[in-house]
Amino acid sequence: MGDEAPKGKLTIFLGAAAGVGKTFTMLSEAQALYRAGVDVRVGLVETHGREDTAQMVGQVPVIPRKKVEYRGSLFEEMDLEAILREHPQVVLVDELAHTNVPSMMHRKRYEDIEEILDHGIDVWATVNIQHLESLNDLVYELTGVKVRETFPDRILERADDIRLIDISPEALIERLKAGKVYAPGRVEAALSNFFRKSNLTALRDLALREVAAEVEETATPGEVPPAVAERIMVMVRPDSNAQRLIRRGWRVSRRLDADFTVVYIKRPAPWRNSKAAKLREAEEAEMVEALRDLCKTLGAEFVELPGPVAISAIINTVKERGVSQIFLGRPRKLGFRSLIRLPLFFQILMRIGDVDIHVISDRELTPVEVKR
Repeated sequence: MGDEAPKGKLTIFLGAAAGVGKTFTMLSEAQALYRAGVDVRVGLVETHGREDTAQMVGQVPVIPRKKVEYRGSLFEEMDLEAILREHPQVVLVDELAHTNVPSMMHRKRYEDIEEILDHGIDVWATVNIQHLESLNDLVYELTGVKVRETFPDRILERADDIRLIDISPEALIERLKAGKVYAPGRVEAALSNFFRKSNLTALRDLALREVAAEVEETATPGEVPPAVAERIMVMVRPDSNAQRLIRRGWRVSRRLDADFTVVYIKRPAPWRNSKAAKLREAEEAEMVEALRDLCKTLGAEFVELPGPVAISAIINTVKERGVSQIFLGRPRKLGFRSLIRLPLFFQILMRIGDVDIHVISDRELTPVEVKR
């Protein structure tokens, strides 16, 4: 068998928020590359009405976007087929967490990027730290903002070069007030919501920490001996803040380079076939599907266990996988039944004694949705 074709290299221009200069920096460096004779093209760059960015786009060859009709409206998306056909040395792609129009080849733009890389083309891409999947709940807790478009951490881990584009929160707020980030009609709303100084400071800190962690991981490679390797398991139930628990456990597993398993404890089957019971079953099925998707995105193993015999199944799972740490949520309330039958939470604490158990709080926040 012959050697596999080399894959393209991924460079990510990472910022704490919109307006820090990711796209501008990427285009500036691309211009220098183009003048040096490198075949670099714009796959998709969003100017967001910024004149200086729009002027720079015209100085690098552009692969025209693909026009797509969906539900009576016309959209423009990156033309993946044209990029693969023309096969430049480097292609520029903005906003890698973007969700494509449903009729496109891939659901997410980062999947387009993965395919471009697999075809041996280098990619330069931009993204903001709040879109990183494993940080989704932490961003929510720090800022009150629930970001809907995310990308998996594996994309950041795959990057050959991560360039942090950083300016102070004060400077970014001044850029916003000067109309260099959003159109004038959006400035006041942005300043009172996402672009508060406390939010920008928190996001900047997250970006700095994430890049530092990636650099440290790259600088100190090495395998952990099997005897001391950590194995982490997160346990979630229908009434828990499951996605938050999974992301928290996954980030710990990533820092420890540990195996990671998510165990979902199903509800007991309803004792009667009522309309309410059917609705509850449908809601749980939808929740399980969402958790499976999240685990697939993070690269975690997902295991379902039956509710009625959960404790014995959990003990067996812990032993079989050599689990060293368990993450579970604090019970929100203990009802009358807990006086008769010991809740699963306390059974785990009492019967699994040779494993570290982390109990995660379950805070509720009111989300503020943002598109970018």
